[in-house]
Amino acid sequence: MPLTKEEIREIATRTADEVVERIHGTLDLAFHIAEHEAIGAGRVLEPAVARATPCKGFKFNEETYAWSPGVLGLISSKKNPEQLKEFCALGIEPAGAGAQERFAKLKGAISEAHQEWEKEGGGLPSWWEQVGKTLAAKGIEL
Repeated sequence: MPLTKEEIREIATRTADEVVERIHGTLDLAFHIAEHEAIGAGRVLEPAVARATPCKGFKFNEETYAWSPGVLGLISSKKNPEQLKEFCALGIEPAGAGAQERFAKLKGAISEAHQEWEKEGGGLPSWWEQVGKTLAAKGIEL
């Protein structure tokens, strides 16, 4: 039985979304992890957008991590359960393939960068500089 136009459109959309996720996923995830590490929560920029859209997420070491349009940074079930409840109320869709592995690799490097950044006295420009240095030293390309 041949596929309908709607089924073909749905398959094409899912495939395109997966390709975009693979291409941009590491950079996007790195950005969300860095923001989460810096402030310990997601920074809500557009609450209405965040509430009106489902989150994407994954589990890592028995903790749920998610991100939402309208929120900069990760939302986590242990550090920010109130954000998870409010901004992921429409559900958490599974993140793209490899999100957990990318997270594990990036989180360690970004946590290390955060420790170095705090030793140097903080400041937003130096935060991103330190993240870049640490990722480069660990051979992680964005």
